[in-house]
Amino acid sequence: MSSIAISPDPVYIGIGTTLQLAATGTYSNGTTADLTSQVTWTSANSAVATVAASGVVNAVGASGATTTISASLGSVIAPAVTLTITSAVSVSSYGLNFARYDHTATLLNDGTGRVLVAGGYNNVALASAELYDPATAKWITTNGNMGVGRRDHTATLLSTGQVLLIGGGTASGDLDSAELYTPSTDTWVSYPHILTTTRSYHTATLLNPLVNGGKDLVLVVGGSVPAPGSTAITADLYEPSIAASAVAVPDSSPRYSHTATLLANNSVLVAGGFDSAAASVLATAELFDPMGTTEQQTDNLKTGRYLHSATLLQDGRVLVVGGLDALGNALASAELYDPTAASGSKWTSTGNLTIPRFGHIATLMPNGQVLVMGGRNASNPTLSSAEIYDSATGKWSGTANLQTGRAVYSATLLNKGTNAGSVLVVGGEGTVNGNYVVLSSVEIHN
Repeated sequence: MSSIAISPDPVYIGIGTTLQLAATGTYSNGTTADLTSQVTWTSANSAVATVAASGVVNAVGASGATTTISASLGSVIAPAVTLTITSAVSVSSYGLNFARYDHTATLLNDGTGRVLVAGGYNNVALASAELYDPATAKWITTNGNMGVGRRDHTATLLSTGQVLLIGGGTASGDLDSAELYTPSTDTWVSYPHILTTTRSYHTATLLNPLVNGGKDLVLVVGGSVPAPGSTAITADLYEPSIAASAVAVPDSSPRYSHTATLLANNSVLVAGGFDSAAASVLATAELFDPMGTTEQQTDNLKTGRYLHSATLLQDGRVLVVGGLDALGNALASAELYDPTAASGSKWTSTGNLTIPRFGHIATLMPNGQVLVMGGRNASNPTLSSAEIYDSATGKWSGTANLQTGRAVYSATLLNKGTNAGSVLVVGGEGTVNGNYVVLSSVEIHN
């Protein structure tokens, strides 16, 4: 054996909680093995954290305390990792009824604080859906399934309280259909052939009804389409109250795996993504008007990226984080879009992530900070690390690791129950002994 590595590295653990560490050995021929139960674990300061023979660490010290954790097997010693105790914690909760990833999660606005998790993938595209009840922290399946299984779709909360699911993929190809869920009756209605083209990896944004005559209009942008090496070349504008096909609107920059953000001025910022027709990662950005009918280019991102995140900050700026660049490298860089800045200077660089990542989720917290969790990078396909962005300083700091590393999961800020203000982390893809697994596990990150 040539080396041993401990993960996660570094370790951030909530005060009074436990976290499973892993030790991976690398042999001279390049093969690896899970040595978690074989190594000897050591904590440099057991008054801060203890570590069991199984690799489970227990945070016994005060918030802010640090120590190092090491592991050895024979003469091979792993580089020690730094452990920091945080006031934030991530703890396991009741799991899903059906393990899934590439699903959607929507916080309902019916006053219950429930979360609708729909579709996703587990060997096949799933038609099932379930509801999280913050009063009991348990899951119940909806009354019936969607009309068709779908993954990589979108879910949009309408002003009526209904949830509109659009597009996505199945084993037989991408979809042009929609599903409408009504919480008050716990029912699904299917709408086939709604879109002007099939789409997955697209975005769907509810435009402000106040500037659209009180109507709900959903702007659907980009996405991959069936023809090899092609990308959707128009956007769709759909009015859910009328069960008819969407209307195509011009889109000069076809893309998928991009982001779309409703700005304070009611326009929609579409940024980055991948253009499969040109086989290029995009730095371009565009703005759709508040009615979703016209589009114009805005300043380019400083770094082209896709599979990134975009978060509307409380001051009206948009924080874009991570993703993959044109060389396929996971990015640590982040940048800010200021819609009020002069043309040519709308994007500015801000602090870098500690750990580069893509396929993560960013959540705006009640205090205005942004929590980024999970995702992937070249060294770890399912990250457990989490970081907090402070828009006042433009800097990142580590926070409590997830109990389970995961990617293509969902994260929803809760607003009811004892965990209001915490983030519900659901499902996704994880790894066990180097093999991908579909997760049913759920965590509450506070």
